[in-house]
Formats: sequence, structure tokens, C-alpha cells
Amino acid sequence: MTPETTAEMLARMKGMYQVERVAFSGGECTLNRKFLIESIKYLKRINNGVRIHVDTNGSLLTSDYIDELVDAGMTDIGIDLKALSLDTFTRITAVSKDAERYLKTAWNAVKYILDNHDIFIGIGIPYNQALTTPEEIRAMGEEIAQMSTDVQVSLLDYRPAFKRRDLTIPTAAEMAEMKSILNATGLNNVIAQTEEGYIGP
Repeated sequence: MTPETTAEMLARMKGMYQVERVAFSGGECTLNRKFLIESIKYLKRINNGVRIHVDTNGSLLTSDYIDELVDAGMTDIGIDLKALSLDTFTRITAVSKDAERYLKTAWNAVKYILDNHDIFIGIGIPYNQALTTPEEIRAMGEEIAQMSTDVQVSLLDYRPAFKRRDLTIPTAAEMAEMKSILNATGLNNVIAQTEEGYIGP
């Protein structure tokens, strides 16, 4: 599939479902930089009013890559910050080689976007008690709040799937507690995803 056929398919789907936003997501869409940039450029060319969202773990988002995405037409981005500590990041991602670089790149990407680009950014934080402590959630909140207290933060209930089927789904009460911890750091726009629905800001 070419960037042109991808963009044309997305434009058709946008019309079919009568939505204003399309998303590039899954399989870490930033891995193929040239394909992603060209797809966004072409989509913007054939459908100028469309909002284009990129969903990513942020591990490859250097400042020049971010600039290129924005110049191509990206209007929205969601970055999942898996952890603050390297140990937790490695435990969640099962990545060891270059893990520190990936972790730093993702955090730096959030700061760079907030400081330099007027686009929507949402931050995802996965939570499962088997992987992340409340103390680390608090530390992540404090780090984000230093960058912006109003950025949207989505607390995601990390569920059993794929190689981590041993995990237990966090309860709604657990997620509400983690949301309170994030709010206490000064973050004003925290949404918690739970198996019972969303707990809004």
C-alpha cells in the first residue's frame, strides 16, 4: 500500500462515517517515517479540513521528526508515556536495548511539543498495580505538571492481553485512586479509563 492509497482510503472512510478526524495508530506508526509523513501530506492535500491524529509511544519522536509531522499536516497527537523510571519502562515494554534512549525521547517529545507547537496533545499513562506503583504515578504527574497543568492526561487501565495475560484488570476504584494522585500533583485535565467507563476531569 502506498501513502497515496492509504490517504485516499482514509478520506473515503472519513466521508463514510462523517467524522472530522482520522488517526494513524497501532503497530507503532512512527516506525516508517517516510510513509507516515507522505501519507499525512497527501491526506491533507486531498482533504484540507481534516484533523489528523498520530497515536504513538513517542520513542522515535525527535524534535525534527515532530516538526516534519506538524509541517505535513498533523493536528493532534497522543503520546503514551509508559513510565518515568527505566526499570518500570523495561518491565512494561520488555525492551532492554536502547530502552533509556526510547524513554527519554518520549518525555522530551512531550515537552518539545508543549513548548513549540500549537497542536492538541494528549498524554496516555498506563496503570496496572503489577507494573507501576502509585509513587511512580505521582512522580509522572509531577513531571508532567512542570510542563503543563492543563494538558489532557488519560490514565489507561492496562489490561491482560498478548504476552501479559497474567495481569488482572485494575478496578474502577483503583483507577479513581490513581486519578486522584495525578490531580493532586496539579494536573487539571485527567481522565481515567476503567472497565466501568470513564471518570472525567
